Amino acid sequence: FEICFSRNTYFLGGMNLFIIAGIVMSYALILITQYYTDYSYSPVKSIAEAGTTGHGTNIIAGLSVGMESTGLPALAIATALLSAYALGSNSGLQGANAGLFGMASATMGMLCTAVFILSMNNFGPIADNAGGLVEMSEKGEEVREITDKLDAVGNVTKAATKGYAVGGSALATFVLFRAYLDEVSAWTGHPFETVNLAKVEVIIGGLLGITLVLVFTGWAMAAVGRAAQAVVKEVRRQFHERPGILDGI
Repeated sequence: FEICFSRNTYFLGGMNLFIIAGIVMSYALILITQYYTDYSYSPVKSIAEAGTTGHGTNIIAGLSVGMESTGLPALAIATALLSAYALGSNSGLQGANAGLFGMASATMGMLCTAVFILSMNNFGPIADNAGGLVEMSEKGEEVREITDKLDAVGNVTKAATKGYAVGGSALATFVLFRAYLDEVSAWTGHPFETVNLAKVEVIIGGLLGITLVLVFTGWAMAAVGRAAQAVVKEVRRQFHERPGILDGI
């Protein structure tokens, strides 16, 4: 679609540059995620090399790479937000929400590629199980070498979809927050433009919000752990009661 503003136009090949900013950000996030999770690149190789000297160094290397991997996505998200806001503010759209319109358009631009990302997400678990299936069927090492690559591809595609989801959420967060401010202004009848971090109520609200993320993450991990324990116990029970189960007896 095209929207022509009174003062300036921002189109490239008939496409709104706000939307292009979101598409470019989504592509950048996919490339960054691939760099940090694909075995062809140095971050994963450094973790594998650290594993040769013990479990402790392997865990340290993994945590190090994981924390380092947050830097480039943050820069990509910040660049996309600032670009979309600047384009919107200088587009000629009247009113204080011109920059917000640019950011909302960038969010839509990123989300328009969701169908491809979801397809990658569906492919991930299928390829990720290749190594396990070969091991259970007791195939040779030459087959396992092939499926190990499929296993790695599955891990990368699943990580890429998670990175995409984080980027989309980051773009949408500011738009939702701005909408919240507008709703409060309409409800109270007074302009509500800023959130004062010097107020103790605001600090407490932010603290509780951050804590909720950690608490719910812990509950989710605990639920996964309990489910995994139940699976392991059931497998052990079947092996104990039917020793020849692997032989098809």
